[in-house]
Amino acid sequence: MKNHLFYLLPKSDTVFLTNTDSFQQAYNMFIITNYTALPVINKKGQYIGTICEGDLLRSLNLSLTHPEIDLNSFKIKDVEFKTKVEVARINESYEHLVELAVSQNFIPLVDDLGIFIGILRRQELIKELITLLPNNDSALEKAE
Repeated sequence: MKNHLFYLLPKSDTVFLTNTDSFQQAYNMFIITNYTALPVINKKGQYIGTICEGDLLRSLNLSLTHPEIDLNSFKIKDVEFKTKVEVARINESYEHLVELAVSQNFIPLVDDLGIFIGILRRQELIKELITLLPNNDSALEKAE
C-alpha cells in the first residue's frame, strides 16, 4: 500500500477560500468550479472549516427575510458552516482516512500546527482500496 501522502492534492493545486473572502467571491467560486464544498482557511493558513453551497443558500435566504443583512459586506467568516468535515493530520492511519472518506468527499489534511496542506479525495482512497482486493486486475477493469 502506498503512503497516503502519495495521493495528496497539495494546497497549491486545491481550490479553497479564505475566511475574509466575500459572499460574492465564494458564490463565484462555486459557480466556476461546480464543486459543492470548499475548504476554508484563515490568513495564517490554518484550516477552519468547509463551506458548502447550502451554507451560502441559507445566508442568502436569511438576507431575504432580514433586509438589514447586506450580503455585499458579508464575509465567509460570517457564514455558519452546517457541514462538519473532519480534518486529518499527515500521520493518520490509512484505515482512519478510509473511515472519514465514507462520509466525506474529501479530507482536509493539516500539519501539527493546523496549517492546511491539501486534501485527500475519496476517489483516490477508493482506487487504492481496489488494488488491495483479491483478483484486483478484474476489479480495476470493471472500475474503469
